Amino acid sequence: MVVRRVEIAVDSDDAKGAAEIEDDPTLDLLDRLAICAAGREAQKLFDAPTHDGAGWGDYGKMVVLLANREEKRQIEWMHRGHKRAFDLISLHRGKIDRLAKTVIEKKRVEADEIAALLAD
Repeated sequence: MVVRRVEIAVDSDDAKGAAEIEDDPTLDLLDRLAICAAGREAQKLFDAPTHDGAGWGDYGKMVVLLANREEKRQIEWMHRGHKRAFDLISLHRGKIDRLAKTVIEKKRVEADEIAALLAD
């Protein structure tokens, strides 16, 4: 998976924040859905401010990924994707806290620093 860009809301800009992640068809469907749901789940888990329009693009991506399923199955898969995202974020919360503190302190973190912060 290739991450092209990540923006994180800083200070009072609750509309800021985005990620451009190249789609990786080698990942299973549940993990691809979890990637889409991760931003919203992180906002809930970390009690981060947001706005009503946050996550609509991610929701749209989930709909595209599930386009060949009936609506009831789409909803079931979306819930599963959100749960997977929440579980993974919860599991790695300590690493995410370290990364967040570094971003707040330095304002910019390079890929090698991110890898070091997220290493076990």
